[in-house]
Amino acid sequence: ADVSALIPTSSDGLMKCVDGRPSDHSAMDGPKALGGVYSIATNRGVTDIEGLKKICEEVKKCGSVPSCHGDEHAHPAPMGCGFFKLWSQSKLEGIPAPKFDSEEGQKAILEAGGVYECLAGSHEEKVVYINFVEGTTLAPNGDDQAFVVDAWMTGTYNLDVPKYLVAAASTVEQLGGPLKAKLIVPSAPLTPEDVVGVLKGRGWEAEIVKQADVSALI
Repeated sequence: ADVSALIPTSSDGLMKCVDGRPSDHSAMDGPKALGGVYSIATNRGVTDIEGLKKICEEVKKCGSVPSCHGDEHAHPAPMGCGFFKLWSQSKLEGIPAPKFDSEEGQKAILEAGGVYECLAGSHEEKVVYINFVEGTTLAPNGDDQAFVVDAWMTGTYNLDVPKYLVAAASTVEQLGGPLKAKLIVPSAPLTPEDVVGVLKGRGWEAEIVKQADVSALI
């Protein structure tokens, strides 16, 4: 994926897994999170089905479609989510395992109005994008795979940020993913110095005057 391909999220987009493989679902303009809605459950220590359904309702209120995924290889298929597999096997440090299995989780998410997607192919991610630009994401590209972690959504759901990022790093490590990250941050706003530089470059005289020195401001 190219950073220039940042797209705005929409209310039709899935809160989907950071997994870089191509999906059978078209709504890729939602925030990418560890295991989809499981990201919130693990961060908050939610391990029961009722708690999972409440999280799905919260995700819908916050403007995304809750989801989980599997793949073509796993048996049962929903165990194709590496994050859920690690969670269910108590392999995420400091995070208690769920009291439900992958198929029960899938059923609960569907019952709560969510979506189940199936991912194709094998993991070929080359980089981990950690995106801090609020309200944006990257769509998966099967020909140029990357893990996408939309870190800004930790603010939307008031998550424990260090715990979330440690879980993300541990997941990539345990799945044999690339230990290479690119952090996408908001572009710096235009400054008065930028404007002065452009104008002087065109032969203008330009200076910055402080508010206190402009007596005519009304």
